[in-house]
Amino acid sequence: MKACISKWFIFVWFLILLLIPAITFCQGTVEQRLNRIEARLDTLYALHKTQLNVSRSNEILKDTINLLYGIASTNGTILDKGYFVINHNDSWKIPYWVAYRLTSTDLSGNAKRKDDFRPDPQLPTGSRSELTDYRNSGYDRGHNAPAADFTRSSDAMSSTFLLSNMSPQRPELNRKIWEKLEEQVRQHVTDEGKAWIVTGSLFLDSDSHFVSPKEFIGANKVAVPTHFFKAILSVDNAGTYSMYAFILPNQLDYIPGKPMDYIVTVDRLEEITGYDFFPELNDSIENKLESTMPSTWPK
Repeated sequence: MKACISKWFIFVWFLILLLIPAITFCQGTVEQRLNRIEARLDTLYALHKTQLNVSRSNEILKDTINLLYGIASTNGTILDKGYFVINHNDSWKIPYWVAYRLTSTDLSGNAKRKDDFRPDPQLPTGSRSELTDYRNSGYDRGHNAPAADFTRSSDAMSSTFLLSNMSPQRPELNRKIWEKLEEQVRQHVTDEGKAWIVTGSLFLDSDSHFVSPKEFIGANKVAVPTHFFKAILSVDNAGTYSMYAFILPNQLDYIPGKPMDYIVTVDRLEEITGYDFFPELNDSIENKLESTMPSTWPK
């Protein structure tokens, strides 16, 4: 049915494109007319691509447990890796965010880390980062979905080393306080039972306002985030929900304190990102949790 709708959509727009040049045939030079036709074709392609992206996002929303409580945004290319879902920015060659469900059972596996970093074959050359982009850049290939969360199988572990799951992270962040936060997330899931986790990149000025990327690495101009975030929705064995959000700076210098020092409300994270986290959660629960500054995270 969706394929038929897409074909009908293209057919209707094709007829419109045929009529408009006929009406405007006498207006301007041949070159000008060709430019107008080309511009309209570009518009048609953009509209059709948007329709396909929305349809694909809706399919994933229905088909994966990783987005049981909803999709935060559909700004980029959606890549469903089975174990996690990536919303990829093809211009900046990094994820907007990566989302997945994690359970205490998932963490009981013993698959070994492989370090088989590789470009994502689902993304065409020019829309993805390559291994050479990170080489000698001073940045780590920072996992959004951490390898240690996917010890359930060799395939799950290997999937986390796709570069579409990576963003440039300073070693001072990646190997210290960020790693500590990831460890705390796993411990939290072990204690609670299960959680839905969204991790992503931010580009902020000193007032926490969005800015365009200022720094890039490699020939493919991989954007370097100024900050990273995590949003977490957990459910304990009694069915009680908890919600947490963190924003940490991606900086060269030592990052003081503990992860708890960088906790914010989910409302605040939504205000900064423009995303809507866990929108399928019952509103009476969601609204209360999103506006509450949690105090139960490990100190």
